[in-house]
Amino acid sequence: TSLGSTLAVKLRSLVRVDDAAFGVYSHRLGGDPVQWLVGGASNTGGVVLRKFFTDKVLKQLSSEIDPEKESDLDYYPLPSPGQRFPVCDATLEPRLEPRPAEDALFLHGILEGMVRIEASGYQKLKDLGAAQLKRVITAGGGAQNPVWRRIRERLIGVPV
Repeated sequence: TSLGSTLAVKLRSLVRVDDAAFGVYSHRLGGDPVQWLVGGASNTGGVVLRKFFTDKVLKQLSSEIDPEKESDLDYYPLPSPGQRFPVCDATLEPRLEPRPAEDALFLHGILEGMVRIEASGYQKLKDLGAAQLKRVITAGGGAQNPVWRRIRERLIGVPV
């Protein structure tokens, strides 16, 4: 997974998977047998976090989150209407309400929402014929947040 301004999921697979309707593509890795890097990119990501928080505030608020607990917020964090993966819907509205008074709880809900999108992305790749996810390797700025990493492990269900 790349956790940058957008969230991109990629999965090593023995099966090539392409589906333009969902923005899913494959890059040939080679090998014997041939392997593929199958992936898609969501519109969620750091761009959503930047609308609300600075790096300093993200770090401070993250330290107030218990990653083992659910926030009970049902967010679908997008920077603006429209999603390309794992759901392709140009009119899909962001869902970031209700906003709690506590900023740490608001951040917790956003992070969980992003993780649910990430998990749904890996499930979409599997549904289209890619390999079962076994572990996640992460790149990008979001990879530096240990609280987010633990939330990802909890909700995706594999080591991150």
